Amino acid sequence: MTMTGRGGLKVLYRSHKRGFVLISVLMLGVLLISCATSFSWFVRMQVRGMRRETQTLSKRTLASVLANSVMSLLSEASSHTNYDSPVQRWYKPFIFSVPEMGMWIVQVTPLDDKIPLRNIFLPDGNTMRREFTEVWREMWNKLKHRELEQLTLDFIDKNNRPRVGSREEKYFINRAPYDISELLIMSNDITREIVYGEEGNLGLSDYCTVYSDGKININVAPVHVMELLPGLDTGGLAQSIAEHRTENAIENFQDLQKLPGASARTSTRLTNIVSFKSRYFNIKLESMNEEDDETASFTVIFDRTAKKIVGWEEI
Repeated sequence: MTMTGRGGLKVLYRSHKRGFVLISVLMLGVLLISCATSFSWFVRMQVRGMRRETQTLSKRTLASVLANSVMSLLSEASSHTNYDSPVQRWYKPFIFSVPEMGMWIVQVTPLDDKIPLRNIFLPDGNTMRREFTEVWREMWNKLKHRELEQLTLDFIDKNNRPRVGSREEKYFINRAPYDISELLIMSNDITREIVYGEEGNLGLSDYCTVYSDGKININVAPVHVMELLPGLDTGGLAQSIAEHRTENAIENFQDLQKLPGASARTSTRLTNIVSFKSRYFNIKLESMNEEDDETASFTVIFDRTAKKIVGWEEI
């Protein structure tokens, strides 16, 4: 057995001490490297986030400028016509080049294509326009919720007096809705499925719109909306119109009367319901700059009469 003296213990102690210091230095080095790496990652994330926010803000601003510019050009181009139809060349998709912001795909689509929810009453805000009475009733029949026909009118008219067979509630807005989603306030009676449809079934939003000047542009109205209108609800005339307008704009009632099944009486019945021009437009703008971290897509609703953006959605 070997005995270790006092001197040997000192040597062993110094050796252990140097090992401990070395391990401590290594651990500190690892800690510093980890901190530096974390800080570097944090800085990169912050810079990337700021860059993304800057890009988003720039694209948002550009989309607004583009929407106003496009509508200004479109209004000038269409000033000599009395109709708005997707077959017109300015409603086809086109590419817009913006210096330092890349390429943008732009497409404008006329609206005023459904029952005008904000213009369904006479100026008193309470009396329903006679020409829309049967249209409104038939729509609720199609939705299979006839019990909501009068209740919905009470919800959006100006007074607080219930219609026959209906009721008034304190939470009724008693004004024209700003958006169709406001009808969901009537959650005890109207569900999201009734408003937006589900599983292939149409909803209220498929028949009505808040973006209308009071008449339905027959150049863009869906077939299921046209089938509600007097004179177009039988004989397949709504489908004939839809097929005809894929290549030819319907400029006026004379054009409409030329279609098989239509007549002067059809035009007379539609005079206060149908139009051929739009006030509101859907503008889809999508960036194509591959150098960006993310692409951007904007859907803008433009009021041509008021010359301003009234709806905005971005992805």
